[in-house]
Amino acid sequence: MSGSKISRIETSEIGVYLDDLEKLLDLYGVSRRQRVDLLDLARHAEQRGLLRINNSNLPGEDWHTWADFEEEANGLLFYEPLMIPGLLQTTEYAREIITATGHDLSVDEVEALVGSRKARQGKLTRAAPLKLHAIIEQGAVERDFGGPGAHARQIRHLLDTAELPNVVVQVLPADAGLHAAMSGAFVILEYDDEAGLVLLENKVSSVFLDEPEQIEVFDATWSQLLHQALTPEETAEYLKRLA
Repeated sequence: MSGSKISRIETSEIGVYLDDLEKLLDLYGVSRRQRVDLLDLARHAEQRGLLRINNSNLPGEDWHTWADFEEEANGLLFYEPLMIPGLLQTTEYAREIITATGHDLSVDEVEALVGSRKARQGKLTRAAPLKLHAIIEQGAVERDFGGPGAHARQIRHLLDTAELPNVVVQVLPADAGLHAAMSGAFVILEYDDEAGLVLLENKVSSVFLDEPEQIEVFDATWSQLLHQALTPEETAEYLKRLA
């Protein structure tokens, strides 16, 4: 193919067909592992409904992809069964959880992620603040970590942040029994007060869903969780006792 065509592909002015992509990957000396991912993306490029990003625990382009989606949203709805959401974490908790869940992260990488997480929390107190509503399982809130006092400081931080007018925190008690979100954590990203994306995360990759029928499932799940969780007022009383 011509040099001008390659240039337009490399600058994202035009797309690339599968057979051309294979030749370009040969030219660039791309590793076998990356080839598999890129060719898979090319085969499914016309399918809407999901955007996959790899290694969301690690610094780099994947982290920026999530940050961009978060920056454009005006509201986030978190359901968390295992940990306190990043925007509600103390520095101590963030460092402990990133170290525990990150795979072979260096000290510098951990600190970079902690710094990014703390910077993102500024979105809750800026002039046009991000709205955040979190439903957190009781077990995640009560899970101990760190040295003396670290857990109590995290609980008090939850209480303080929940006093912001744009933040709502609810705890889902252990005696609530089985519920619609037993399949795992999710985040609903709202745009102009309408659900626009759903984020699902696991150890090595994350998936954004955007089809209306997919989002409806998580909207319905969220509505059920709201009725089973402690009210914001009951949650505050529970957190005060726990602290």
